[in-house]
Amino acid sequence: MDELNNIDITRVSNLNFKIPHRNWKQALAEAYILMTTAMPGEVICIYGPSRAGKSSMLLELRNAICGNPKQNQNEMPFVLLEIDNNGGKAAFSYKAFLLDMLELIQHPIYSTRNSGGWSDFTKSKRSERATEVVLAQALVESLKNMNTLFWVLDEAQHVRYAGKDVLAASGVMDAIKNLAKKANVVLVICGTYPVLQSINYSGHLENRKHDVHLARYRNTDDDLKEFIWILDNYGSNLDLVAPLGSLRNCAEILYKGSFGCIGSVRAILYRASVYAALEHKKINLSHIQRGLKSPNQLVTAAMEIWDGERLLGSEPCRVLEEVVMTQTPIAKSKVSGKPFQRKPKRYDAGNRL
Repeated sequence: MDELNNIDITRVSNLNFKIPHRNWKQALAEAYILMTTAMPGEVICIYGPSRAGKSSMLLELRNAICGNPKQNQNEMPFVLLEIDNNGGKAAFSYKAFLLDMLELIQHPIYSTRNSGGWSDFTKSKRSERATEVVLAQALVESLKNMNTLFWVLDEAQHVRYAGKDVLAASGVMDAIKNLAKKANVVLVICGTYPVLQSINYSGHLENRKHDVHLARYRNTDDDLKEFIWILDNYGSNLDLVAPLGSLRNCAEILYKGSFGCIGSVRAILYRASVYAALEHKKINLSHIQRGLKSPNQLVTAAMEIWDGERLLGSEPCRVLEEVVMTQTPIAKSKVSGKPFQRKPKRYDAGNRL
């Protein structure tokens, strides 16, 4: 394994540090003001493109609002759950969501962490038999008893997989909002742009939420100026070849490959750093180009941003149009018949052997 022994991983920079750039600071300040002044039962929605820094902002808000001390076992003022699709066939399940919440807060009956003498099998069967109504009531009472102030749901765009009907996701959002109102907590919903579509079908919820938009940097003079400043911060932590000079000289390709999303820029530069380490060289333009995703790989992300910004009333910028209007996502071809079996040959009528 000499090939692995010769790799110098100290040359790799994952750029895992926070850059307090303009859009992130503005969204953080806006969310902080809303969360510290909102009345219990109100809803705050934090949204933006993928890899914009929403999840890290939630942790910053938790530390700023509640501090980060060792929490009292009986109190959880800030409850944060990352939603996932753990229902059947990778769909969102409202009951599974309720069980995840009860597991997170270590409910004495519906959590496996506090077995109290019951076997895991017995507890899982009891949770399986419990109805959604019973679980929802248990969650509301628990949030009240733990003096919860903020109920925060991250990756909330996964709710859209609640069913094929677009109203299914809207119904889930309404149900969660009603639970938050009963528990007398501030509900914070955080996710990418599809979360807006789930909420938008519920006029009741849409008219009662406060929006915080963590936006990407668009193709305008002010935004590009800030984008280049961010590249300078990243470039100061990278070992670039002298002919490249600085990342300003490849700002255009970095912007096209990231659509102005800072997390995507970091990912591109991280991969460039890996390629440079494999060749035992400093980072050059070729490494950065190899770190880019192809237009076909970017089309899904571009369409998601396109739909989200249009829903917010913003016109798509030229970079998005170049991808969305000229590329189509690669769809998986439908295969009929059983695998590894020849499709039976059909003969014309009257000409069978």
